Amino acid sequence: MKLIRFAAVSALVASALGLVLVEDTALAKDNPSKDAKAKSAGGPGTIAKSVMLAPEGLRWGLTLEGLAKVYDQAIDKEMLPLLRKAQPGPDLDAVNEELRNRKGVLRRSRVDFGDTPTGVDYTALKGEYSYKNGESMASLTLRSGTQRYFFFFNDSLWKIYDEHKLKEGGTLGANFDEAVKVLTKRFGVAPKLTKADPKKGPAMNEAEWRDPDKVIRAVDRGDILAMIYSERRVYENLASYRKNKVQDVKALDAEVVNVTKAPEPPPDPNKDKDKNKKKKK
Repeated sequence: MKLIRFAAVSALVASALGLVLVEDTALAKDNPSKDAKAKSAGGPGTIAKSVMLAPEGLRWGLTLEGLAKVYDQAIDKEMLPLLRKAQPGPDLDAVNEELRNRKGVLRRSRVDFGDTPTGVDYTALKGEYSYKNGESMASLTLRSGTQRYFFFFNDSLWKIYDEHKLKEGGTLGANFDEAVKVLTKRFGVAPKLTKADPKKGPAMNEAEWRDPDKVIRAVDRGDILAMIYSERRVYENLASYRKNKVQDVKALDAEVVNVTKAPEPPPDPNKDKDKNKKKKK
């Protein structure tokens, strides 16, 4: 009986927590303001007023712990009805245990990009971070199925990366072109479009918007739309944050090159003899 009750409580907890992470994008629902629809002198993709991030409290510069506390507050708010209904004993213990576990998900997800390569190198996120520059990442999954990644410089949040599954009837449409139309309506201005160029970059089609404090990129990954929100101050000065360049792992060390290169042929002993004969003549 206790096991059944515990399972039921866990299911209710999971359902409630899903409501916390319900945002389809990292933008607040009231974006953009009508002022953003005014034609901007800044060119394609320029949004006049800054759009707000969601959930409430999400902002650039947060530490991972500060970010986790933003989600802690939302979780506490949604969990409160369950905590009030739970009976003292196994029921209440189950709710509290789930609460602790869920609050720990974001904190435990941290990946540091230090000296050692990580498995993230084999994902579509490669290129969104660098090594040996104080960068790190954390992640969580929203109720909608959207995977959200947070990127930090020296534990300061500067980028949010959302992976949205595109589908017929979905909020962002079935493909990249439909998604761009939806986002153009939402932002009130058409984006700067960049076609994929495997040689010069970018690797995939991109649509870009900029407001006073952020750069918003929509990236075409086939049936996935990546929505990337970056702190504009950092994005436009990225080279100064990434002073350490990654060495080409395929390049051979100089000593290895000397050992492995083909040996030079021995000198021709007849060459000097021919010179001496010419001198005697």
